Amino acid sequence: MKRFIKLTNLKDKQPIYVNVDCIGHVYTEKPKIEHGRVEKEAHTVVGVTTHNNGGFQVIETPNEIFIMLEKFIQQ
Repeated sequence: MKRFIKLTNLKDKQPIYVNVDCIGHVYTEKPKIEHGRVEKEAHTVVGVTTHNNGGFQVIETPNEIFIMLEKFIQQ
């Protein structure tokens, strides 16, 4: 059975559903500042093992994602 967590896309704030069995990496990126203003806010990148696209940029922190993943481990 597939198991998914619901994350929020950084760009348009729409939901992204990621299969927990395919998560390959999770890391944070600092805000991108150009010409004295924030071009891209701080965010988390969640990469999947099934595609080499660099990962999904989401607003949840790694800690929040790990808490979601813990629920699947406990089941």
